[in-house]
Order: sequence, then C-alpha cells, then structure tokens
Amino acid sequence: MNPLESIDTTDKQSTFTLLKQIAVGIEKLFTPYCEVVIHDFTDLEKSIIHIEGNISGRKVGGAATDLLLTQAKNGNTIQDFYNYQTYLPNGRNMKSCTMFLRDENNFAYGAFCINLDIGVFAGFHRFLGEFLSIDAGSEVSETLSDDIHSTIHTILRESVTDVGAELPIMSKEDKIDLIARLDEKGAFQVKKAVPLIAEELGLSRSTIYNYLTEARDKSNSNQVNGET
Repeated sequence: MNPLESIDTTDKQSTFTLLKQIAVGIEKLFTPYCEVVIHDFTDLEKSIIHIEGNISGRKVGGAATDLLLTQAKNGNTIQDFYNYQTYLPNGRNMKSCTMFLRDENNFAYGAFCINLDIGVFAGFHRFLGEFLSIDAGSEVSETLSDDIHSTIHTILRESVTDVGAELPIMSKEDKIDLIARLDEKGAFQVKKAVPLIAEELGLSRSTIYNYLTEARDKSNSNQVNGET
C-alpha cells in the first residue's frame, strides 16, 4: 500500500505543504545523515521545490535526477522505490526511497524522496567486521572463568555435545567415551572434578573412577596397537 494514499493528492499545493512539514520531521530525526527532497514535475529542469538537509549539496530550483527523468519519460511512475542504493557525484554511497505523488488520474506530478548518507556507517561496519573477526580455521575455544565448578561444567557440556548424546546418558559405551573425552580435556587434573562430574551424570564416584580406568586402558591399548 502506498504510504501516501491517505493524502488527497488532487489538491497539489496542499499535498506539497503537508509534505514539507513531514520532511522537516524526518530530517530532524535522522540529522545529520538525512536529506529529504520534494520534486514538482511541472518543470523537470527546476523540479526541486523543497529540500531539508544538505547531504547532496543540491538546492531549491535544482533539476530532477536521472531516475526521475527516466521514470517520467517512460511513464513508469506507478511503482515507488524503497531502500535502493544511490550515489553522490563524488561516489559516496547513499540509500534512498522515492515515492511518486499522483493525481486522480494516477499521473505523477511530483516525488517525495528520502536520502540517507550511509558512508560513515559502511566504514564503521567494515571496522566492526575486522575487529570481530577470528581465525576461521581455529578449533580453539575458551570460557573465561575463575570458578572451577563453572569450568568443569563447561567442559562436561562440551564433551556431551562431542559424544552426540543427551543427559542422562544411558549407554555404558557413551559414558566411557564421555569420560575419555573429559580426561583428554584435562578435567581430571582437578581434585574436585570427580564429585562434580558424578553429580552431573548421576553416577557414583566409584563408577566414574572405574570408567576412567577403562577409558585410559583402552587409550593405552590403542596406542600400543598403533590406532588413533
């Protein structure tokens, strides 16, 4: 739906007056990065009848843009244009909306245009991209915590995900695999690890020690046989 359909476009001067008021509000809201331009197609060489903001350096009495000239010549002013890319003569990037003003015969007699200077945001976007980038090939991850309970919990959750299981783990093989992964991640270097892990898994401490022994025996056996 055309946002301007509620305006009585048969009264051109009243429409232009209302849009001038709207233009002020829009420009004030997005200053200093916004410019709002109103065109009257009566004279395309001097179509700009109002302008708020000074992004493009144009003035009242300035000519219609290439887009407006092309659309007016081809009579293709039925469709409005939203959020498209535009450029200043110096190559600076903008984005714009153009909404045509139409009379009772659906003939376009003007246009209401909003232009946003996105150059500074594009630069900031590039900066953020560089600042937030990480080594895509790195498999290293780390949770920064000085609470050993939290650290063990994190290692356990990661290991459960690696196993591809969900808590509570029912299969003994999965449990031994999980204990082996926890051992590989260094969890059992911490004295408090066994009671913490036993509580999380709902197992006894002796069961954790038994599974840890089986996991290490299996690992040693694989190394002797040259398996990985």
